[in-house]
Amino acid sequence: MNSFSLLTGKVKIMFHKGLLLAFLFAVTTLVGCSGDEGDTVTIIVPPPEGGGGDGGGDGNGDGDCNAVVEADFVSFNADCSVGTLTGQIDEDFTLLAAVQWRLDGTVQVGSGNQSVASDADVQALRDAGVTLTVEAGTDVRAFDTGSLLVTRGSMLVADGTASAPITFSSLDDNYDGLGEWGGLIIQGFAPQYGAGGTGACFGNGTVCNVEGEGGTEISVYGGNDEADNSGVLRYVRVAEGGLVAGPNNEINGVTLQGVGHGTVLEYIQVHNNLDDGVEWFGGTVDARYLVLTGNDDDDIDFDEGYQGNIQYAIVRKAQDKDTPTGSNDPRAIEANSSDDEYVPETEAVIANVTIIGSKLNNDPGSSAGAQPGTRLRGAVTVSLFNTSVAEFDAGCHRIDDADVNGDGTLVITSTVSLVNVLNDCRDGIYNKRNADSEENVDLLTLTYSNTLAINESKGLLTFAPTIVAVNNGSGFVFDQTAYVGAVDPAAATGWWEGWTLPGTVADSEAVATADFVSCDADNSVCTISGTIDEDYTLVSGVEWRLSGEVLVGTGNRTVVDDGDVQLVRDQGVTLTVRPGLDVKAFDDGSLLVTRGSKLMALGSPASPITFSSLDDDYDGEGEWGGVIIQGFAPQYGQGGTGACFGSGTVCNVAGEGGTVVGNYGGNDPADNSGMLRYVRIAEGGLVAGPNNEINGLTLQGVGHGTVIEYIQVHGNLDDGIEWFGGTVNVRYAVLTNNDDDDIDYDEGYQGNVQYAIIRKNPDKLAPTGSNDPRGIEANSSDDEFVPETEAVLANVLVLGSAVNNNTASDAGAQPGMRLRGALTTTVYNTAVKDFDVGCVRIDDADINGDGSTVVDSSVGLVNVLGDCSDGFYNKRVADLELNAGVATNTGVSLDAAYALTDSEAVVAAPGITAVNNGSGFSFDDTDFVGAVEPGTSAAAAWWSGWIIPGSLD
Repeated sequence: MNSFSLLTGKVKIMFHKGLLLAFLFAVTTLVGCSGDEGDTVTIIVPPPEGGGGDGGGDGNGDGDCNAVVEADFVSFNADCSVGTLTGQIDEDFTLLAAVQWRLDGTVQVGSGNQSVASDADVQALRDAGVTLTVEAGTDVRAFDTGSLLVTRGSMLVADGTASAPITFSSLDDNYDGLGEWGGLIIQGFAPQYGAGGTGACFGNGTVCNVEGEGGTEISVYGGNDEADNSGVLRYVRVAEGGLVAGPNNEINGVTLQGVGHGTVLEYIQVHNNLDDGVEWFGGTVDARYLVLTGNDDDDIDFDEGYQGNIQYAIVRKAQDKDTPTGSNDPRAIEANSSDDEYVPETEAVIANVTIIGSKLNNDPGSSAGAQPGTRLRGAVTVSLFNTSVAEFDAGCHRIDDADVNGDGTLVITSTVSLVNVLNDCRDGIYNKRNADSEENVDLLTLTYSNTLAINESKGLLTFAPTIVAVNNGSGFVFDQTAYVGAVDPAAATGWWEGWTLPGTVADSEAVATADFVSCDADNSVCTISGTIDEDYTLVSGVEWRLSGEVLVGTGNRTVVDDGDVQLVRDQGVTLTVRPGLDVKAFDDGSLLVTRGSKLMALGSPASPITFSSLDDDYDGEGEWGGVIIQGFAPQYGQGGTGACFGSGTVCNVAGEGGTVVGNYGGNDPADNSGMLRYVRIAEGGLVAGPNNEINGLTLQGVGHGTVIEYIQVHGNLDDGIEWFGGTVNVRYAVLTNNDDDDIDYDEGYQGNVQYAIIRKNPDKLAPTGSNDPRGIEANSSDDEFVPETEAVLANVLVLGSAVNNNTASDAGAQPGMRLRGALTTTVYNTAVKDFDVGCVRIDDADINGDGSTVVDSSVGLVNVLGDCSDGFYNKRVADLELNAGVATNTGVSLDAAYALTDSEAVVAAPGITAVNNGSGFSFDDTDFVGAVEPGTSAAAAWWSGWIIPGSLD
């Protein structure tokens, strides 16, 4: 902010930096025209500060000075790619994600750390409070003197996302330091309780001034408002902090001083802090989803009458450090002070914590000696549920009572309860005394999966215990979990994956040697070719490449009987792909998962898995093959010839997609070919031969035991997803820029699809070759009819473009959907837009080609809206119409979330009945038309953050 000093007064005005010169020109002109009349105006513009004073800077060179806002407490480099914060933030301010922000010294948000003497003083601080907002994805770095102090009455709103977490760290580019800056300190008006059982600091009054740890500028906090709100920290990473302010006066990664339960703390990582990870000094703020890694002292530390609840935390002590620094005594959980400093008001319930120690806490020669996993002491009340502790040699738990006089004459006991607590510590479960109550507390060897779930069977509980929260007024409700530890063993991915700092939580995996893999010298690029004939994992940190047609297993061979089918199953292998991987294919590359084998490709919103061609962008088409998955589920023959296996159990259907595709099919509707979740497939569609192309995702006889969710196929030369028979359901599909159809099913597919966005290429005027681009293509036609084909589709958005409306293309302009060939299909809560030759075309099967024998299709449309210039139907009307058809072809409008904005998009939930394929699939009975619920923001839409950037722009 720049101050413009007038002799008659002062005016304080906020400017965008790019507008400053224009303003100065206008004001200077005004002064020049005033002659000898009026007041003299003196304008003082301070020179640029920080890294930008010489026109240089340390930014990325891609700043935008028109986007940033000037203020007294911030200075920018020349191109505004770096902004340095100093002093006190005394007005609402936003840290933009496009800028790298720096903290120079203690940066203070608001002025609420001054002493208060009355309720009026408290209200004045609240009224003067400011909010510092940090955009998702922002990078905030601190000089060695830097820290961020949010004083009471003010707020920090750092609301990141899984795909765009917010990071606070030191100035360098990595995250392997320790104590390189201060940390985050948040103060509030919630109660604090004094040592020695002296009660709340405000006594019988309403005001409180507690001196806080963390440096000379921290000053005071506390109050009597349990519901006080200090903002939001969600998907926030704090690394390399812990600056020592003085003896027994260090800065934690996140320090919470009298913070109330109106504050939100979720998905927070503190990594490599020289002192504690998160420490509560009184207050009532609850927390969920904490990741505490590499911290040199305690990880979860609460005291001074903290009253709250914590669920889901991963604590992992530094694996590469043999001894703590100085007098640190690294435990995972430290609760309360001890003996005469006891605080009996301290009460917490903690559930679903995974604690893994290391040499750091087990060094008997360190200043404080080897440490237990938890130390619960000083007349606390603590309950631990569904928690595990491992690799603490000095016992998993130490419980101490308060010896008030130091001679045992006055002891005030702690109250500690352990329920479903598993332990793996060399010297046993307890370091000192047992818990006051315990249930299912056991000593055993613990191991962990790649998601950090417990592998041992005891990690799974026969029932979920009832976990009652501390009644601090927040209304916090624990998830009643039936497993021990922070991560559900049944979850395909850990909730920590994708947004935490890379390589800080789980051990990195080595590339396994195999005949089908060749790697460069440092294993940074590995190429797969031929047949994957053993279980194999594509590990993180490697660029994986597909050369030629890569097969997973050998189940595409001919089978002759049940014994042969079982042999294929027994010989099946699993290919696992870690979250966030890029799997790139040469121009002849494709991936074929044969029946009996599995593909486990489980990405996350922040770390989707991507299959694409070899180049770095995703704007190609037909640059490689695609992903083909085969299974033992039924396929039905053309012309109403029934299941390929007839009355038997074996099936050998020759599949499309290349020279080595071989055979698929069987009689197991529940067959399991693995899981695909948060997977993107781009630039595929290699032509294998006439009418023999590779789709982005080809599903040949795939059973409903397979899970397919959150899938994008982008820029495929042929179809997006095509089902050849099978029973596999799909939820959450994004199908963009595909040159032929997007959803295509045939050969007796029996299944369900809900939530799909289809958008034809807006930048292409005509399809390639003989492609006939529709949004949905269902079944073959006429004498190739397959009457067993049956599907229910719901909440699909189909958007056309010039590519499907080109009348001069080989196949001519196309409708949004073509449903044909004696199929049965019902479409619910769907919208079709920008198809000139009709939204829907329905064809029956003219078996003889002369109209003498016609087998009808059966098509129902319920809540289907259209915006197609030549009418809703291209041919005949649907057999069932409810709020669909000509009357609903009135226009479709969309917002940035791809949700409909038309009033007609709000409907009564129709009661959507799934195809009964044995899967138990249940549709969400939505009360809206389209793929995204109206009113959803673009950032909150289910497709946001994980799809290919720009593909829905």
